[in-house]
Amino acid sequence: MRRRALIALGGLCVAIPAWAADEGGETFLGLPTLFWKVANFVAFFGLLFFLLARPLSRFFQSRRAQIVAQMQEAERQKCEAEQFRGEMEKRIAGLVGEIAALQERLKGEGERERQALERQGEHEAARLIAQIEQEAARRVQDARRQLAAEAASVAADLAVELLRRELTAEDRDRIFKTTLARLGERPAGSVR
Repeated sequence: MRRRALIALGGLCVAIPAWAADEGGETFLGLPTLFWKVANFVAFFGLLFFLLARPLSRFFQSRRAQIVAQMQEAERQKCEAEQFRGEMEKRIAGLVGEIAALQERLKGEGERERQALERQGEHEAARLIAQIEQEAARRVQDARRQLAAEAASVAADLAVELLRRELTAEDRDRIFKTTLARLGERPAGSVR
């Protein structure tokens, strides 16, 4: 700061002869007016420097400290951001791995579920086929029984019809007498 003040004072001293040439020899208290102007200028700026040096120095020092603190805070935040970014990249990489593992696991579970459903379907189909075969066998047996019953009924009807047509009154009497004779030959309490 003092260096700047000395440079300004030196520049002023160099400029004095040029100002003196413009004045044309006016004087005040025996000294040229240019001298008074320069003295006034130096006194004003000297007093200004004296009065403002400390406050300006404190202001600039506090401002410098603020700037340094802000730069340190910015650097700290930058480091935190870098750390956070690194953590996020690790998390993302971990999540990508977890997603891949989850996809593999779900794919395996889906395959196992598909196989289980296929086995269940095969068991169900085999059970239904067995039921159908049992039902078919039962129906075949029922149909055979019905057919045998109908055949027996038809045979009986045919036999009755045949007997009605072929049997004469004499044949009926003879059958009746033979049956009575057989019944008479049996002892009284026996059942055959």
